[in-house]
Amino acid sequence: MNKLIGIKVPGSFLIKLRCLLLLSILLYGCGGGDGNNNNDSNNGAPINSVVFSEPWPENISSVYSVNYTEAAHDHQVAPGGAPDYENPVDYPPVDLIALSMGTDELFLYIRFDFAGDIPTEKDPIPSDGEIEAQQVLSQSISINFNSDGDLSTGAGGEGIDGIDIFFAFSYQYGTPPYVYANYGFPDGDIHNHLGQADGEMGDGGPGYSFVILRFLLSDVADYLPQDQTLDYGGWSEAESDLYHHFSFDPFEPGQMHIE
Repeated sequence: MNKLIGIKVPGSFLIKLRCLLLLSILLYGCGGGDGNNNNDSNNGAPINSVVFSEPWPENISSVYSVNYTEAAHDHQVAPGGAPDYENPVDYPPVDLIALSMGTDELFLYIRFDFAGDIPTEKDPIPSDGEIEAQQVLSQSISINFNSDGDLSTGAGGEGIDGIDIFFAFSYQYGTPPYVYANYGFPDGDIHNHLGQADGEMGDGGPGYSFVILRFLLSDVADYLPQDQTLDYGGWSEAESDLYHHFSFDPFEPGQMHIE
């Protein structure tokens, strides 16, 4: 297995290990548990390419300052790339039912809970009425923040305007998930960013109905200011071989205080 490893030492002397993966390489690691432990088991689920040296909290639930829940089966038709069905597709692996977030002195932690298990391979969908036979290929979810309180800057997105940074879990079924943050959108296009930071998947993921991520605060300090209350919003989506937005679930916007 070929790895390119870079070491970055910020002011806190935290050592950050980065492993850049080729798409043909599959890394395996912790992918399960109850959401309170990290890297204490190995069930063969792929992990993201970044591993931070700092240990995870023993009780991560105590870190969360945002604990949001919503009902299942609340999918909507996406603004574009959606099938022309009478009703939105109810696809449980992207049906967000809970969002938890919090920070400690080093990291932002995010937990997404879904109504169904995240597939480990491409997911065949049989023909059923107006729904054609197809394969679901991937899913992604992002939490988007307005960092400066200015709706006229940043990018637009579902549930919130003025997006200055988003944190994402993106997964092509059968390959390692990608955990990252994009920030700085000078032309208002959420696809054109000034910078990117890698994140770490600590628990859950493929084969489970939840995923827990963390991001180094020092990597995104300019876009996640301390002692500020920020607006957030976001959405979860699945892509099939027929439709870019086969299933789409936006969630209610809210606020988070960054300690």
